[in-house]
Amino acid sequence: MEEVMLSIIAVNHNSSAFLKECFSSVVSTIGGESFEFLIIDSGSREEELRSVQNLKDDNVRLVVSRENIGYARAVNEGIRHARGDVILITNPDVLYKPGSVESMLDALSQLPRCGAVAPKTWWNKGMTFLLPFSELVTPYSVLRTELMRGSLTMGKMIQKRWIKKALGYWLSEKPIGQKMLSGACIMTTRRVLDEIGGFDDSFPLYFEDTDWSLRVRKAGYRLYMVPKANIIHYYNQSAKQDMQASQKKFQESSGKYLGKHFRGQLFFLRLVQRLHAAGRNTISAMYEDMGVLTVPPTFTFQDSSKKVLLLSPLGSFIPSAGSLFEGKFFAIPQDLWGLLGAGRYFVKVVTFDRFADRGSWSWVKR
Repeated sequence: MEEVMLSIIAVNHNSSAFLKECFSSVVSTIGGESFEFLIIDSGSREEELRSVQNLKDDNVRLVVSRENIGYARAVNEGIRHARGDVILITNPDVLYKPGSVESMLDALSQLPRCGAVAPKTWWNKGMTFLLPFSELVTPYSVLRTELMRGSLTMGKMIQKRWIKKALGYWLSEKPIGQKMLSGACIMTTRRVLDEIGGFDDSFPLYFEDTDWSLRVRKAGYRLYMVPKANIIHYYNQSAKQDMQASQKKFQESSGKYLGKHFRGQLFFLRLVQRLHAAGRNTISAMYEDMGVLTVPPTFTFQDSSKKVLLLSPLGSFIPSAGSLFEGKFFAIPQDLWGLLGAGRYFVKVVTFDRFADRGSWSWVKR
């Protein structure tokens, strides 16, 4: 059997249309490296599985599980079948821009004490919105949320600090160290996986990447975002198929992760959670309610200075996607609007230099 340098692992669960786009984008950007594209099908419907089986290419290998075994377990199945020394874990709803795979390969081999790398990530195909850096959940981050809910002054200060950090991440031209990487796209090596292990497959969905990133850093390795590598991640499109089940799995995985890594602080966490249930929500009262919208909104400003527009389902804007623009108008692009599920969204616009507030809005998409 021909040797390969790179093994790409894509977990599929009823996402064959995204998967085919993902594969085509990888082939167009991978350069001359020998590779295999491992599809781990986790309990897809028969028609979806047939569609995946029609993806005929010498570099494609398909491993089928008749039941949905969960994302972490499916990735680990891919790792067991992988033949390459470099492993790229990818969601099917990811598109790779030219040069992205090669840039990550270069960074992985050249950066000091590098355990894994990830690309700069755009949300929509038009590449107008950047997704934020991934942030470790800790007792501090839980407390920070409560401080924002209870104090308007504290909320604005914490928001400003987060926006400043996000801008540094989005505008970085050199690889930048990270505390965690998103499981949507992680490149690592067989050597690191042999030492650290794969994902903890007791996580049903979510937090498996958080847990893995923490273990990699505890072993003394570093994690990096590589800005020369660019992908588009349609983000959470698989979860939209069953939002209620996904939310349940998120809560379950959150509790498992906190119990695994912060067991000694569980009393503190439970106290914070009780405060959360009874606390005021001052920060969410700062918005102009636009009501129920069926078309993308447009926002108008008095000046044409450089600004940052933040978009989030959370009133705290931690985390949020961001778009940098100049001008007196900004319209949410149609390709992004189509990716948004039903629910409430928040927008905040600040100036690029001093983060001065230029308006905050909220709406419900049905």
